[in-house]
Amino acid sequence: MKTLASGRPDSVLTSSEVEPHSLGKCLFLHLAPGIANIAAILLGLATFWNPSLPPELIFGVFTNVFVLIPVQLGYLYYLAKKRHNPGWSLEGIVVYDQPVSWSRYFIWVPAILVPTAIIFAAFEPITLWLETFVGFSVFAKYQMSGVSEVAGIVLFAHIVLTGILVPITEELYFRGYLLPRMPSQFGRLKPAAHSLLFAIYHFDTPWMIPVRTLGILPLIYTTFHTHSVRPGTVAHCLVNLANFSDSISRRIGTP
Repeated sequence: MKTLASGRPDSVLTSSEVEPHSLGKCLFLHLAPGIANIAAILLGLATFWNPSLPPELIFGVFTNVFVLIPVQLGYLYYLAKKRHNPGWSLEGIVVYDQPVSWSRYFIWVPAILVPTAIIFAAFEPITLWLETFVGFSVFAKYQMSGVSEVAGIVLFAHIVLTGILVPITEELYFRGYLLPRMPSQFGRLKPAAHSLLFAIYHFDTPWMIPVRTLGILPLIYTTFHTHSVRPGTVAHCLVNLANFSDSISRRIGTP
């Protein structure tokens, strides 16, 4: 592989070297995985769930395994095969894939997590008010009755999928593939537009659109600056894993 004077391999694309998506394609590719996921959640809960099983078995395990992850990774690898990439390579598809030294993770990951935590904490009253105002939750009527023998296994699978595999998939798809191809019509608002679309993509929690839109910006700008999805992927995993702290505490405290 030939290397340019800048030190960048000539086979590695930058955001300025990829063709921007049209506005319609941008909207479709940002929102279609979320539409497919929420549709699968509603169908799965309505069809397969019963009170003896934790509802997370559907939205935390089945839909992630059979819908969310396959839709996003499947599309990336479809494009990679069209490009005749060898093996599992996503070269030219995932643009922001520059290596980052281990020492830099101790700079960039906190640079994402600290402002993100501040934003989420500051917006908590607004988020709670919006949740009450919206008054709708996909999962509200689906509650497990009694103790389930599979609850611990479901929780572990939910943590692995939602805490690790889904964030990795989303960073490859959203920040690695979609972000550098944002339509030129957005101009300098590309990061904000991408952040808003990523927030909307979470159709099951619409009350979190404002806080997610702002909270994901540190990750987006870090990806822009480093030309790498890797620090953002680590930060994204840590944020998602932190959301399971209450569930784990309750599980450990259950006799």
